[in-house]
Amino acid sequence: MIKKLITCCAPSKDNQRTLCSNIEAVFTQYIEEHSDDPEPADDVPAFAESTEINRGRYEHRRCWVFNNIDDIDPKHEWPGLKQFSVIQRDRLIGKKQTTEVHCYIESREMTASSVLAAVRNHWSIENGQHLSLDVSFKEDASKIHERTAAKNVATVRRWCFNAHKLSSYFEKESMAGRIELAGLDQDYRTKLVLEQFYPD
Repeated sequence: MIKKLITCCAPSKDNQRTLCSNIEAVFTQYIEEHSDDPEPADDVPAFAESTEINRGRYEHRRCWVFNNIDDIDPKHEWPGLKQFSVIQRDRLIGKKQTTEVHCYIESREMTASSVLAAVRNHWSIENGQHLSLDVSFKEDASKIHERTAAKNVATVRRWCFNAHKLSSYFEKESMAGRIELAGLDQDYRTKLVLEQFYPD
């Protein structure tokens, strides 16, 4: 299992905040001591990189994997933790260049190239779902900017989207058609909700 831990900001839970800080400290020290990246190779499982060029976007990803768990979790508050990894994404879209650093924890040992592949697959799913939500619910046009409210509404949108997608009702209707029907028919809305909680 691979779990995203941070993306340029610390989570709210205290144990996660401590873990994040420890990972940042370990990674910072590693970078200070290793100014050059190792050559990516099959016999160097702790580092990998990849490059993608698509529709005018250039993206270079580097991944480091670490197994020194005691350095980040000295009290062993994360049972089953096998390793952690850091991915740096450098993007160039037109003339705009950005850099993001993401940290992950894993419950099984993986090579850096495997972590890159797993995370890349996760990003593809996330991007695909975001596009579907924007088309169906006009998510990008939302005027809700308060962080907690936006997060709550986004969760409801995803639940509704998945409920419609998994529903056995109106299977031949488009997603937009299903959403419109749910807005007009209270009985259908009730059936839609019940179907998710009582599928049998």
